[in-house]
Amino acid sequence: VFKDKGYHAATIQDIADEVGLLKGSLYYYVASKEELLYLVVKEPITRIYRQLEKIADGKAPAREKIARAIQVHLEAFDAHDPHLFVYVREMENLMARLKDKLTESPKHYERLWYRILREGMKGGELRDDLDVKMVTYAILGAMNWMYKWYEQDGRLSIQEVAKTFAVTFLDGLVSA
Repeated sequence: VFKDKGYHAATIQDIADEVGLLKGSLYYYVASKEELLYLVVKEPITRIYRQLEKIADGKAPAREKIARAIQVHLEAFDAHDPHLFVYVREMENLMARLKDKLTESPKHYERLWYRILREGMKGGELRDDLDVKMVTYAILGAMNWMYKWYEQDGRLSIQEVAKTFAVTFLDGLVSA
């Protein structure tokens, strides 16, 4: 229903109709549309966080970690389209309304990215004159903006998109 109608246009009644329940019966299971979205994305979000923790804790070079983290992020969004994209767009609203139920913090995810980037800067793999927070937001922003243009059956596979993102962020646009 979120995919067909869009998150904002979808109603609890639409969702109840789709699953064959009365609206009141659906409210027995979920308190709101926001809670339903969270329940749909909870497992994939938890999985992405755990994968990024594993990447950050690993022994690979920072550049490899970044490329792998980009791939994990984009593959998850591809596999769980459109729900994770809706989650990203609605995150602030979800955080405000469901703060007592949320088990994963976007700030934790950002801190894992900071850690990987700082490791690369300290180890000489990455420039050390850039602001880690801004670089993190640039990478996450580019990946999360894909909901505007990415098509699963489009010209590039998600693996090709991930590789292009990694090369762009790690090597820039300067010719060799």
